[in-house]
Amino acid sequence: MYYSRTTKAVLLTLTLAVSIPALADHNNWQTCKEKQQQIEKQLQYAQANHNQKRINRLNAQKADIIQNCSNDDLRQKYTQKINKLDSKISETQRKLAKAQAKGDTEKTAELQNKLNENTSKLQQAKQNLARFEQAAKH
Repeated sequence: MYYSRTTKAVLLTLTLAVSIPALADHNNWQTCKEKQQQIEKQLQYAQANHNQKRINRLNAQKADIIQNCSNDDLRQKYTQKINKLDSKISETQRKLAKAQAKGDTEKTAELQNKLNENTSKLQQAKQNLARFEQAAKH
């Protein structure tokens, strides 16, 4: 089957538009190896479309990952994120208790929403770390 360059570009754009949001979440727990694999896939697309600027940028990113990426460093970042969220939750709980003691319903509702949001973020961060740990074993 023959496709024009324009058709190929449109198909590639549509494919990336659908896959990039999924990749954005996926990047939260990628290992160094997975980052390299993702760049390799993007390189294949760029090479298929003769996009030299993108090829150069991706090769630079790949070299940076090979030289500087460490799963230990990534693990530390994920753990720091969890610790930061734990601190935020503790602080919000303290403020919430104070607002409840004062009977400030508006502030209580605001802080409860903030607490719920940070608790959800913490749960996601823990899941991401667990997924990262699982992927790092392989």
